[in-house]
Amino acid sequence: MKFNEIINLIIEQSGGSIDKIDLDKFRELINSAFIFTPSNRWLGISIQKSPLDLMILQEIIYDKRPDTIIECGTLYGGSAYYIACLMDLMNINGKVFTIDNDKLELSTLPKHEIMQIDEELLPIDVYDNKIPSHLKIEYIHSYCLTADIPKYGERTMVILDCDHSAGHVGEELEKFSKMVTVGQYIIVEDTNMTEEHSPAEAVQKFLKNNKDFVVDKSREKYGITSN
Repeated sequence: MKFNEIINLIIEQSGGSIDKIDLDKFRELINSAFIFTPSNRWLGISIQKSPLDLMILQEIIYDKRPDTIIECGTLYGGSAYYIACLMDLMNINGKVFTIDNDKLELSTLPKHEIMQIDEELLPIDVYDNKIPSHLKIEYIHSYCLTADIPKYGERTMVILDCDHSAGHVGEELEKFSKMVTVGQYIIVEDTNMTEEHSPAEAVQKFLKNNKDFVVDKSREKYGITSN
C-alpha cells in the first residue's frame, strides 16, 4: 500500500472525509516535514531532500549508471556528496557537476567526530555547513542558465533544483534536456508544490512540446515525492 493510500485510510478511519480536505496540500506538508523537520544529513552534510526521494535516486543511479550527473542548485553540497558517494559504492567512474550562483566555502579538512550507532562507536566527518570536497564533484559557480559544463559523458542525467518558478524551470528544461542522453532522466524537483506558476506547470508545458521525454510514474512508488 502506498503512503498516500495509508493517509486516506487513516483519514477515513478517524471519521474524516478525504473529499473535504485538500489532499495535495496535505501531502505537500507531509513531504516538507520529511525534508525540513528535523534537518537531514548525509555523512554529516546538510541535505534538503526527502529520504524517500533519496532512496529513489539511489535506485535510478544503480539502474541507469550515469557517468555524468548535472545538478542545478548546490546549497550545502549534500546531494552532490550523496551522489558522489553512491558512485563510489557502485564503482561508477563518473562526475557530478553541481551549479550554484552562490559561492560557498569548500571544506578540505573535515572535523572528525565519534557517533554511537548500535552500541558501536563509529567515526563520522562533520563539515560545519561548508560544502564537501570529493574527487567526483566539480563545483561550478554560475547562474545555471548561462553555466558552461566542461565535458559530459555517454550517459548523462540532470537534476533541476534551483529557482522554482515555472518560467525559470522551463528555461532550464530547454537548456539541459539537450544534454540528457537516451535512457537517462531529468529529475525536476519541487513539482509537488501546489502554488501557481510552479515547476509542475513548466514540466507540463515542456512535455506538450517535447516528445523525447515521458513521466516515469514507476519512480513515484511511495506516493510522497517532491519530484
